Amino acid sequence: MKLYKLVFTLVALCLFLSSSAQQAVTSIPFEMVNGSIVLKVKINNSSRTLRLLFDTGADGMAVSKALADTIGLKVTRTQKASVVGGSMDISVSAGNDITFDNGFVLKGQSIAIFNELSKGLDGIIGNAMTFRYITKIDFNTYQLSLYNFDDYQPEKTATIVPVSSSSGIFIIDGNVELLPGKTYTGKFVFDTGASYSLICFRPFVKQNKLLVSGFKSEYQSSTVSMGIASPTFGGRASAFSFTNVPSLKNIPITLMAGGGQNENWSPGFDGSIGMRIITRYNFTINRKKNEIYLTPNHSYTYPHDFILGGYMLGFNLFGELQISGKTSPATYENGLPDGTVITSLNNVSTKQLVKDPKKLEQILQLPKGNGIKAEYVKDGKTQTLTLNH
Repeated sequence: MKLYKLVFTLVALCLFLSSSAQQAVTSIPFEMVNGSIVLKVKINNSSRTLRLLFDTGADGMAVSKALADTIGLKVTRTQKASVVGGSMDISVSAGNDITFDNGFVLKGQSIAIFNELSKGLDGIIGNAMTFRYITKIDFNTYQLSLYNFDDYQPEKTATIVPVSSSSGIFIIDGNVELLPGKTYTGKFVFDTGASYSLICFRPFVKQNKLLVSGFKSEYQSSTVSMGIASPTFGGRASAFSFTNVPSLKNIPITLMAGGGQNENWSPGFDGSIGMRIITRYNFTINRKKNEIYLTPNHSYTYPHDFILGGYMLGFNLFGELQISGKTSPATYENGLPDGTVITSLNNVSTKQLVKDPKKLEQILQLPKGNGIKAEYVKDGKTQTLTLNH
């Protein structure tokens, strides 16, 4: 009996120590805004609540000059900053305290001050947290959790992805199969600040002549970073793979064309993996070990984004089919607003399309010229729109 009690006590102690070791320092709620992770914070003694984009494609925090002036940030130095497509001079404010809406404080942070930032949010919070803590994002619970470096063990179901992080951001070796049988190997940023699936930057596109490789462009656009715009062409890649993660097939891809600063831009990496791929996984960043742990979440099997009738369409984390952008002048002028939820295509509900992606493939493979009927709800009434295929 005594031996039994001793064994039971040891097992209980081991379980306690294991659960304690996995205890998060803090868990911070986040919200999804237009497919991006947004955190609420206050800076120093300001009473203003800010909404910042969690951006692993940036090595630190950034706000606009107008906001910095409003909340009283003090400039301590100036420096050059690298942004997508080029570089620019910026001011920096050091030694700031960042308080999250759950009360957790990140002390002594430097904040970059740009003349212009993308509209809609107050700024970005980059990899500042990952320098001090293991950082975990769970898209099932909408929680960002921080762990001490020596207290965390990845889930047994997680795939371990090696990364390099000498530049302050996380770089993954990946393989782009633009057309079947032709693969290009490059280094890609793990970028939660990017709204697309996958982009190849201008030096990589130019070196490998990707725009004249047989790639079929579906639309032309531009990517804008801190006010610097670069022309792009969007289409589909046969596959994309990295490390031992299963290859993603027939995915949207953006190729950066030449123009302006990007012709002489040397970023040190070849492209970036954006949120339309990242949100399929819950992920954990372990900077100390230079590893990212990926676990497929509930959205892993959702169909990839597609173009139909001048609209970019994709499934959000709730399994809803939404308009995320436009690709033609006609839809820009008279089209449905971004965020509109499409409830069915050709009388097949989007819930069915999520459960059986082959049904969506059958619709998208209809002969060109066939109109596809899309239904959506406006002012409480079901509306119909025919999308040219």
